[in-house]
Amino acid sequence: MKNKFIVVTMLVLLGVGAYAQSPRGYVITGKIEGLKGNVIMRHMEDGVKDIADTINVTDGTFVFRGRVQEPADMTIIFSPEARFQKVFYVQNLDLQLVGKADALDKLEVKGSPVQDDYAQLEAQITAYRAKVMELYNKADQVRNAGDTVQAATIQKEADNMYRGEMSVRKQFVLDHLRSFASLNELMNYVSSENLDEAQAIFDKLDAPLKKTAKAKEITDRIANLRATQVGNGYIDFVMNDVNGKPVKLSSYKGKYVLLEFWASWCGPCRAENPNLREQYKKYSAKGFNILGVSLDSKAEPWKKAIEKDELPWVHVSDLKGWQNQAAVQYGVRAVPANFLIGPDGKIIARDLRAETLNAKLEEIFH
Repeated sequence: MKNKFIVVTMLVLLGVGAYAQSPRGYVITGKIEGLKGNVIMRHMEDGVKDIADTINVTDGTFVFRGRVQEPADMTIIFSPEARFQKVFYVQNLDLQLVGKADALDKLEVKGSPVQDDYAQLEAQITAYRAKVMELYNKADQVRNAGDTVQAATIQKEADNMYRGEMSVRKQFVLDHLRSFASLNELMNYVSSENLDEAQAIFDKLDAPLKKTAKAKEITDRIANLRATQVGNGYIDFVMNDVNGKPVKLSSYKGKYVLLEFWASWCGPCRAENPNLREQYKKYSAKGFNILGVSLDSKAEPWKKAIEKDELPWVHVSDLKGWQNQAAVQYGVRAVPANFLIGPDGKIIARDLRAETLNAKLEEIFH
């Protein structure tokens, strides 16, 4: 009985130890044959601040030290000439990055059990995408041979398979319910359309895994997406405008307001701005407002984009990037994104773009 107690205790400690980190930190040693110059290690500090550390390389070797509270993803970025970067997981352990400068796509990361799991997913995704490309190439070949009908059928199959990549990632989570690597995949899987399913998958996760900070981000995201479903009331927030003046979303109560999440670096956002400008000009006198929330992290590009795109409505930002307070509250993980809020404070629609937005506004104001 005593031995059984010891074994159970060890298993519990091992389970917790897989996610909880010791204070000694991590040491990443790079040994990349033929590598010169420097590399950049990009990571988050305290889950908020985006840090990019430049590391000098000597004879293909470099060392980078740090500490994480729990396993975290990091990106190693090589020189602009190499045009290559790799995402991997770090834990407070000794890790090795091994490879050759002329074959960076084969770079190995050793020493992290979480990274070992993630490497399995990477291999699955690589194989999956190869099959998708085979179908697209086959469609081109058939089309070039003159059979446009068959080519269209193959193209449709390829498109469907391309959109199905998320199913591979979901299955990875279901197959790795004890792995920290599953948390980011589940976070990315959560959407306003699959909240019940996402919650059910989360409930299956290993108990110690559910106690991590990353797990809390998932539960918060699910809760925020539930709260911001169409038909629910808006979630109020206060954020500074370009002049540092605080603006409340609730100040628009009694009016129609499009809560528009965007960023200066977002191409699709900037491409939509002319249409937003046109709709604002068309309906602002009838009670249509836009409140722009930027996910920029620096003021200068944000303000320049507003000026260049000639956006006359109110703009706010806390300059925290993806950790923008309002973006987190509204479950925004991609931009552009928006929420159309009615005079009664209820969310009428979400993610309206181009003609779908125009049609909705015409329905309201005509």
